[in-house]
Amino acid sequence: MRCELCGNDVGYLKPVLIEGTEMQVCPACASYGTPVTKKKRGAARTMTPPKIEPYSGKDVFKDMDKELVDNYGARIREARERQGMSREELGARIGEKTTAVAKMENQELRPSDKKARQLEKTLHITLFQSVEPATVKKRQVRGLTIGDLLKNND
Repeated sequence: MRCELCGNDVGYLKPVLIEGTEMQVCPACASYGTPVTKKKRGAARTMTPPKIEPYSGKDVFKDMDKELVDNYGARIREARERQGMSREELGARIGEKTTAVAKMENQELRPSDKKARQLEKTLHITLFQSVEPATVKKRQVRGLTIGDLLKNND
């Protein structure tokens, strides 16, 4: 067995923690780290990697038929002022800090879809617009002809 630190071939290795990484090292290199207790080693080994779903072929963009309007900040500010509401009051109603409301109005912060829906309901405005799905035209591909070869050689 080889030491992961020095590379020496030794009879047995010790598990140690060196700068946050568990390594199998020879007894000479074990002094560079702290011994790993069996409890920590077992916990690390029981961790399972996240489950990755295989691609199902489902179009994830199919349900995305609306997008946030370009001037959402101005709409939020105008509606808030029209209702005589301060940024603090609006923030309290939608569960956001005053600075977040200010950043949304200045378009420095894009509201999540959930917050945008809350803003629409609270301020009686529309922040989403419909988007038409893009169509991709496939080009007809034809085979190579002798004429194509002659044109390229001229």
